[in-house]
Amino acid sequence: GLGMALPFLLLTWIPGLMRWLPKPGPWMTTFKEALAFPLYLTCVWLIWVLGNQAGSAAVATVLTGLTLIALALWAAGKGTKPGKVVAVIALFGALVLLAQPKAPGNDHLWEPYSRQRLDSLLASGQPVFINLTADWCITCLANERVALSSEAFQEALKRNGVVYLKGDWTNQNPEITELLNANERNGVPLYLYYPPGNRTAVVLPQILTKGLIVETLNRDR
Repeated sequence: GLGMALPFLLLTWIPGLMRWLPKPGPWMTTFKEALAFPLYLTCVWLIWVLGNQAGSAAVATVLTGLTLIALALWAAGKGTKPGKVVAVIALFGALVLLAQPKAPGNDHLWEPYSRQRLDSLLASGQPVFINLTADWCITCLANERVALSSEAFQEALKRNGVVYLKGDWTNQNPEITELLNANERNGVPLYLYYPPGNRTAVVLPQILTKGLIVETLNRDR
């Protein structure tokens, strides 16, 4: 509430700021309409996250529901009785309930994180790199695109015999939550590197670069 009220408070305390405000006019309507497009892009991102969580069937359900909402708004604009409009939206709600979760896929570079697997690797003296991430985490996605999908990172994994464990916290996995708490974190991303024969992890920064991650994996050569 303070954040939303702050501009009005500033104008009250410093009336001279009023002269910097643009004059009202048709541009306001254009600006309001233009702001809809960032919201559309937000919807695209959230639907992508849903697809990773619950699969393509859930995405199809949501897109169908959005189409039905558009139909309901169109019908309301044509003067259709409210009861019929509500019925269309209720149908959307019923379709959403049909979405069933789908297990996420795997990748040849990494193994799914589990405490048992980590303990086994550490007991054998294996170096381990852990990436705790989530589909809704923008920082995580940026790091994976910039650093963790690079050829240099992949080569460093192979050259140093590092096992790459990836923990997907999109659906609040309790084992991942436990590891986050153990490292005094309440969210992702979290990047840990266990050197060979060492049970104490090196905690990497939340913002990764190719140079940083390769240097970390090569430090024990």
